[in-house]
Amino acid sequence: MRSAAIGAVLTALLAASDPAAAQGKPSFDCAKAASVAEKAICADPVLAQADADVAKAYAALLKTLDAPAGKALRDDQADFIAYRDQIADFNENTPKEQQTFDLGEFLRDRATFLAGIRKPADAGLIGTWSSVRGSVEIMAAGASKLEISAEIVTNPVSGSGACDIGGTVEKRKTLRLVDTDDNDKPTGFVFTFRRDGDALIVDQDGTGKDDRSEPPSCGANGHADGTFFLSEER
Repeated sequence: MRSAAIGAVLTALLAASDPAAAQGKPSFDCAKAASVAEKAICADPVLAQADADVAKAYAALLKTLDAPAGKALRDDQADFIAYRDQIADFNENTPKEQQTFDLGEFLRDRATFLAGIRKPADAGLIGTWSSVRGSVEIMAAGASKLEISAEIVTNPVSGSGACDIGGTVEKRKTLRLVDTDDNDKPTGFVFTFRRDGDALIVDQDGTGKDDRSEPPSCGANGHADGTFFLSEER
């Protein structure tokens, strides 16, 4: 019995001193790792732990959101994985000190993002709403007004297609923000903000001058439409 107890203690101590054991395992089977990202995660215990943290936070959040928001979160997670793979592809065959994008930081930021999502307490619109592509903040601006401020990018890795949207709107069930140019003239684009269960839906409609496909508030190929999740308690 004494030998068994000593052996158990020694095993625990060895495991604690082993970085790979201390960091845990990734959320997938490394024997089936196919992408550059998956192989990088399997080769680095720190990345493996970060991946496991993302998976744990994601699974926990899915249990709290309603069905529409859960479906949207699955789509958001798929986008995150695509961007994760893009970062790993950029870093392939590049020494760590020369890499432009930090895969570990991207994973840790995702875990923090997922852990910070809250199930809305009501059907209101006020709060900070986030996704892998950015955030939308809606604040009270008087008895019947709301202030909208949104920073959304088409590609979070490159930062391309950035949209910087803002303005004051009438407080309604569906908020309608008319896009304007530097002279406060309508550009032909309209953004709407509405709730769908536990999520916020942003839609972008309209056509600009000369059949322009993106609003002046967005960069080239930028678009603001998407689904966002409450990330701040009200």
